[in-house]
Amino acid sequence: MPTLAFETVFRGDPPPRDGAYLLDQPIGFVKGHWLGHLPDRAYWPEELDDRTTVDRRVLFAIGARADDELGAVHTLVAAQVWAVGTKWRNAAKLGSVFDANPGLVGANLAHGVRTARAEGAVAGYSTLAKRGDHALARLGAADVGRVLHFGAYDPATGGPLILDQHVTVGVNALRGSDWKPDGPWSSEQYGDYLGYAAEWAERWAPGTATDLVERTLAAAGQALGRA
Repeated sequence: MPTLAFETVFRGDPPPRDGAYLLDQPIGFVKGHWLGHLPDRAYWPEELDDRTTVDRRVLFAIGARADDELGAVHTLVAAQVWAVGTKWRNAAKLGSVFDANPGLVGANLAHGVRTARAEGAVAGYSTLAKRGDHALARLGAADVGRVLHFGAYDPATGGPLILDQHVTVGVNALRGSDWKPDGPWSSEQYGDYLGYAAEWAERWAPGTATDLVERTLAAAGQALGRA
């Protein structure tokens, strides 16, 4: 298993959060790849109508209404588009989530976002994670984390972070752990990850937003995956 030193991953000063490294990094997509897999045209967020790229700034704008059922669906769709870019085959996977959970996707995700905002990130994750009381069939743990992140994260106080295969590889390399890159990750693991991210953020530079740590872990994990 590859290992990385803290200083290898978090080099120099943290980059600005409000810039190309995090909020404005563009991901290309093709709208036509997705529309046919949505059960309702209204599920497509209007913020993506006249765009060919999406970034975190747009996702946070959409996620601001994720405590509402339709807003939660919009956040899921936009987060999926952002996560996979032009890999159009993933659109069918998103469609299968709606097929497997008729009438429940928006309600359950919105409940998870409201829970994360009111009771904390782990509580929100627990309700949507596998065997949670609002879990959704065929929705992966990484997808849950993305919706919660864009729907409930506050850069000043923290909150839910994305945990996906690249982040997990980065965490394993830093900690010598053996978490499964493809998940699922338990609520305990998710809480531990949030704690590591907060610790590493302060070690990198006091006051660093934890989503900068997540973005940097993902880049390190992705680089290890290509090595």
